[in-house]
Amino acid sequence: MCIILSAFNNSLLNEGLKQGMLMITMRDRAQALEMKYTQEQTWLFRAEARRNKLIGLWAAETMGAQDPLGYATNLAEWGVEHPTDVQLIDRLRQDFTAANVVLNEDEITSRMHALLIEILEEMRT
Repeated sequence: MCIILSAFNNSLLNEGLKQGMLMITMRDRAQALEMKYTQEQTWLFRAEARRNKLIGLWAAETMGAQDPLGYATNLAEWGVEHPTDVQLIDRLRQDFTAANVVLNEDEITSRMHALLIEILEEMRT
């Protein structure tokens, strides 16, 4: 009887250890995924901020602004408070309209996407 209980207890102990290891592994995986997500979001935030500054330089030159760098910096800072592409496109359309520059939304959107792809590729290397 003692041998059977000992074997049973060892079996329970092994199962408990396996489950404990599984929980540690799952917890480690969850933490790794959270860290990866955080890093990706930080990376994307930086890429979009850089894209906003570059699109600001392009827009300033297109509008013939007196201070292209100032406009671009202002647009990049504004983009932190207004993070969506839709908001940025609306802002650019308003600025182009105020400067009597005719550009359609597709031109702005394609320029934004091209710049973001270029920046992400630069960041990977």
